[in-house]
Amino acid sequence: MKGVLLVNMGGPQSLQEMRVFLTNMFSDKYILPLPNGIRQLVAFMIAKKRHPLSWEKYLLIGGTPIIKHTEATAKALNELIKPTVYTAYSYTPPFISDVMTKMASDGVTDMTVLTMYPQASDTTTSSVFTDVQKAAKKLPIVNINKICDYSDHPAFLLYWQKLIENHIETNQLTNPLLLFTAHSIPIYGVKKGDKYPETIHKMAKNLATKLDARYEVAFQSRVGPVKWVGPDTDDFLEKLITEGEKNVVLIPISFTTECLETTYDLNIRLVDTYKTDTRVEHISRVAIPSAHPLFIDALRQIINE
Repeated sequence: MKGVLLVNMGGPQSLQEMRVFLTNMFSDKYILPLPNGIRQLVAFMIAKKRHPLSWEKYLLIGGTPIIKHTEATAKALNELIKPTVYTAYSYTPPFISDVMTKMASDGVTDMTVLTMYPQASDTTTSSVFTDVQKAAKKLPIVNINKICDYSDHPAFLLYWQKLIENHIETNQLTNPLLLFTAHSIPIYGVKKGDKYPETIHKMAKNLATKLDARYEVAFQSRVGPVKWVGPDTDDFLEKLITEGEKNVVLIPISFTTECLETTYDLNIRLVDTYKTDTRVEHISRVAIPSAHPLFIDALRQIINE
């Protein structure tokens, strides 16, 4: 029997779960590559210090959209494909191992793992697949198909192309600068061979070419003292505006659901701030719809192929 495991990072739905979320995330060796004992201690300290302030941000956006959007994606996908679609999360329940146990008890022996991360990276897809392999060792799952990267799939690019085109048309914009922004990763990951930044640039160029548009690429959501891939979205946007750019559309190219990084970091901290800046004529952000038909059809094609 076949089944599809749709995986996302998860999201906290209470103050207590916020602390659990941060602890689990920074306990991940792909997020914080330290010796196990030290990593657990650092994760505990980070979660203890940051969880109240982080939860305040979630309250400002009405809670995490990730769970709701992921579940809606699975439901819509279930209507298009034969294998049952299950959802699991890396850092909040239901966890990958628990859902895989349920899949095995339902009779699934052939599993396709599809993440909500379109670009492969050690910090995301490698972490997910490691958890999947670990859980599979204890289960009678015979075959595991891993979909590692679908950022260059024609149907997925078409989905983003239409989102951007519709946004530009709705806002009646002429030749705006497209600022593609993606979640950053630490530089040490790139030095170890992580091709994620390269993949982001390739996808941005591909879309800009299809749209015949001016574009730039930046990276957001840095945390901690280590050096991260840049340029930083906040700093780069200010640089563009200082140099005279008056029309900017932000495009969260690495995200497939709304989340804190899109709704708070981009909408509240950047778009809402620059809307009152006299140097700017227009600034906006392309929203990520929940279970958009083109996105669902792209995932269907990706799974079938």
